[in-house]
Amino acid sequence: MSQLYVVRFNNEPEIEPPAEDDDDGTDVKTTFAHFGLAFYQACVLEHQVVNMLVLSQLIEAEADARQFLKDPWEEHFKDTLGRLVRRYTERPGGDQQLTNDLTEAVKLRNHLAHSFWRERAEDFCSDAGRADMIAFLEQARDLFIKVDEQLTELDTAQMERLGLTQELIDRQFQAMRQRAEARDQQQL
Repeated sequence: MSQLYVVRFNNEPEIEPPAEDDDDGTDVKTTFAHFGLAFYQACVLEHQVVNMLVLSQLIEAEADARQFLKDPWEEHFKDTLGRLVRRYTERPGGDQQLTNDLTEAVKLRNHLAHSFWRERAEDFCSDAGRADMIAFLEQARDLFIKVDEQLTELDTAQMERLGLTQELIDRQFQAMRQRAEARDQQQL
């Protein structure tokens, strides 16, 4: 059986990074921290879209599941987020608002990955500019969280149809944590 990938952490990153000595929270480290949080949420969203595509495929191919389950996650992670979202939203019976939100999230993720720093180079040189950057990154992060939550709600219903219980997901998560902790212990 294929591995179920779960991306959840007990120690989720703080939504607001701690302020440095800077009174208005626009220092260089804070700007980088906000970028990291926004891009992290984009990655969580990307993972959730892959999970949704895989679960949809499992439902559609339930009769042929054994042949199909080589490792469908790996195949999907080879695609770009835009391609993943396009494939996900082309499925019948989709929610138009979710489709619009996913499309907006892809554009925003691509902007962060490909042009954010180039377009904001001048802003990065001043406190006021970094404050604008941070405000933009907070909005980006919030959009990624919102869309991920929408998909998680749908994901729960689909998983129940497949018989994937919260208990199974929790066991998989605990196994992942144990492997990570064992790895940390090996480095000591």
